Amino acid sequence: MPGREGRRWVTVTTAFLIAAIAVLTGVAPAQAQDEPDPAQELAERYAPIIMIKSQEADCDADGEPYGPYPIDIVLDNPEVVLRQVGNGDPVVKVAPTAADLFGLNEGFYVDFPGSALNPQCIYEQDFDKYTDGLEPTVYARVSQQDDEPDRLFVQYWFYWYFNDWNNKHESDWEGIVLEFEASSTQEALQVGPNRVGYAQHEGGEAGRYDATKLEREGERPVVYSSAGSHASYFDSGIYLGRSASEGFGCDDTTGPSTRLDPVVVLLPAEVTSADDPFAWLEFDGRWGERQSGPFNGPTGPSSKERWAEPADWFDELRLSSVVIPASDGAVDGVIGAFCGVVEAGSNLIIRFTVSPLVTVIGLAIVFFIARAVVRRTEWSVVPARPLVQRRRAGQILRGASATHWRQPTTYILFGLVCIPAGLITGVLLAVVSWLPGVSPLIDFVGGTGGTSIFSAALAGSLANVLAFVLMSAVVTEHIERGDDGWDAAKESVRRGWRSWRALLGAYARSFAIVFVLLASIIGIPWGIRQLVRYQFASQVVVREGRSGGDALRRSSALVIGRWWHTAAVVAVVQGVVALVALTVGLLLLVAVAGLPLWAFGLLNGLVYALILPLAAIAITLLYGDAVAAERDAVSAIESSDEPTSERIPT
Repeated sequence: MPGREGRRWVTVTTAFLIAAIAVLTGVAPAQAQDEPDPAQELAERYAPIIMIKSQEADCDADGEPYGPYPIDIVLDNPEVVLRQVGNGDPVVKVAPTAADLFGLNEGFYVDFPGSALNPQCIYEQDFDKYTDGLEPTVYARVSQQDDEPDRLFVQYWFYWYFNDWNNKHESDWEGIVLEFEASSTQEALQVGPNRVGYAQHEGGEAGRYDATKLEREGERPVVYSSAGSHASYFDSGIYLGRSASEGFGCDDTTGPSTRLDPVVVLLPAEVTSADDPFAWLEFDGRWGERQSGPFNGPTGPSSKERWAEPADWFDELRLSSVVIPASDGAVDGVIGAFCGVVEAGSNLIIRFTVSPLVTVIGLAIVFFIARAVVRRTEWSVVPARPLVQRRRAGQILRGASATHWRQPTTYILFGLVCIPAGLITGVLLAVVSWLPGVSPLIDFVGGTGGTSIFSAALAGSLANVLAFVLMSAVVTEHIERGDDGWDAAKESVRRGWRSWRALLGAYARSFAIVFVLLASIIGIPWGIRQLVRYQFASQVVVREGRSGGDALRRSSALVIGRWWHTAAVVAVVQGVVALVALTVGLLLLVAVAGLPLWAFGLLNGLVYALILPLAAIAITLLYGDAVAAERDAVSAIESSDEPTSERIPT
């Protein structure tokens, strides 16, 4: 038998031979096999949880039908083709694979079934078919920038099959990036993330990893994906975009939301061969059909700044996003209009791109209808004084503008009267809303904005209406008295406000009547009828000295027989005023993108107050026309041979 020294050499030799055999056969020792990849471990530890807006039904436009899934759904897919730009964009490959795409330049694009500018439900149905049996997936990449060796980044890339927002297009690459103050993956595993950046359109938002705005599940960040655009946000809400960085429009991440826990696929540091499963990363063409401008299919991850220069991209991120508050103020009206205008403009561009002739014909029809309506009235200037005289609709509109322009300082003063009145009313409403059972009533009456009781029931706020009532009284007093100048303006304010009890009594009754009719549902037509009939209550109170129910009855008597005329003029007047105020508000919103919403609200309120006297002047002139029409009718009857019993009462 060999001695102890001999047995030791036998053991060492045997171990050496086993190790050599393992290396030659590719079988690693058990400890090496079980050792995890640090990059994979890091990527999975901080993998994002993605919240998408839930759909109530298939093809529900308000929800999010898509999710982040592997790019495999479009690779080697017999319904997807690879096209080359030029000569009709011929198909060069059906069901292109990752190897087929390797090394191709921007002269090629992948084309899906359907038309991006007229998606209907095709993309959603195809997406459901292609992803059947697959799990949501995100791609992860651990990277560093050469000139920032002490910062390490984990990029998460989300692939979305279709972008159904203002800029509709096939495919969408979004994601988030985690920043570590570390020089290696192993060090990053020890220190944890320092900051996180959420990609949003051409920019994004950054925050510290311990910030309160970042929602986490354990160590994993929660991402709220905007419905349609797939921009990533820190919270649920509606976000305002006024630039390329923010996106131009409104992003919606509000709930209810569906939670996605995606699989993490780690991307290699580089791809050098078409045989690599990730050869598609070296495709420089478009992932989606070729269209003009924002409707073009996007390029892949490797063409983005955050792929090659993550530190530079990260340092350019904003520290916050503009959240639209959930309130019923005038700010929301302008912002809501902004969102709608952007969406409508996008849809108009899409329609023109798809059917230019039909779009031009439609716009031409609208133009000629508007022109015919404008030419049906007279636009000569009729002085505001005397107040009681006949005026056509065009003369009322032009007369209101001329009156305001002739004494701008005076009517700006009258408009500013609305500001304290609105503030006082807002405080009173805030106090009253605390009373049990009152809040639902306030919400119903004050949840809509406008400049008179007519527009208040449709789109205005109670505070604006009451302020407008007082201002209308001041304007009526000023036009009726016939005096100009600063002293006359102050006297008009004093006398107009002196009637506040009678004005409040008349409008309290009108609100009560209109509220009951509108709340009954079946009484809505009668409610609208009464809204128009009560238009002249302020003018009747000031000029004729009536109050309460008597003022409302008198206003109704003036409107009878002229209901459609009154309704049309009031609608046009307030539509013009609202359009001017809205246009100025939109210009402010876009031109001063960094302006906080509270400051924008103050400016918008000031602009609104300055423009509002136009509506008060126009409705006062409309009242003067109604009184003149009644006077002429009575005079005609009195001068005729008809019996006295058939005369129109005054």
